[in-house]
Amino acid sequence: MIVDDEPLARSELSRMVQEDARFDVVEQAPNGEDALKKLRAQPEIQVVFLDIEMPGMRGLEVASRLADWPEPPLVVFATAYHQYAVEAFDAGAFDYILKPYAPDRLQKTFERIEQLMTMRGAARQRLLSLQEQLAERGLIQKLVGHERNARDRVVIPLEEVLYFFAHYAEVSAVLPSRELIVNATLRELLDRLDSGRYAQTHKAYIVNLDQIDKVSPMFNGNYEITLKGKPPKKIPLSRRFAPPLKSRLGSW
Repeated sequence: MIVDDEPLARSELSRMVQEDARFDVVEQAPNGEDALKKLRAQPEIQVVFLDIEMPGMRGLEVASRLADWPEPPLVVFATAYHQYAVEAFDAGAFDYILKPYAPDRLQKTFERIEQLMTMRGAARQRLLSLQEQLAERGLIQKLVGHERNARDRVVIPLEEVLYFFAHYAEVSAVLPSRELIVNATLRELLDRLDSGRYAQTHKAYIVNLDQIDKVSPMFNGNYEITLKGKPPKKIPLSRRFAPPLKSRLGSW
């Protein structure tokens, strides 16, 4: 799989990979969110060429998410910036390639891929090492929650969160099948979350924009947001937060 927000870069790398009889490109993705979705649907994918700098979810964040999978694919970082590549390689990623792609350098990457494919667990160990290094450097942050009165702490998969809800001094992350209490205020969450993916809709709500199904007008300039899923959940969109959300979703 090739993940890059630039169509020309995806096309060029795909062509170079396809020229080698040992490998085949079976999927492409323009961003991190789409990549994770396609990887879940196609677990047979064994190698991912992953651009580091992309709008929304960066390549480093995608790699960190993959570290939590029991059998993740091998990751090769692709970047136009040498310093990013060196940092990623030193932190545990097994390989990287620089843009513009050099055929001889790509051949060395192919050889490393073949070697690592014979080593069980090699991909996950490297991704776990990378995840640890990124967390220590403050380049990624994990959100942890817990069920009420439970001692176990759960790493929350952010892409599955429908919305965050504040009730008095308690903030919950609402997922399709459960709610988890998080140790943060809504303000702190807004500072930590990807601003391209999450937005405040009410003084007590933050929504995952990817989970919005429709927005319905109510009274006095207020709206109601219907989220995806069955049964669909509904949250308020107050008049105060409606204009900035409209600009991000497109006018209606």
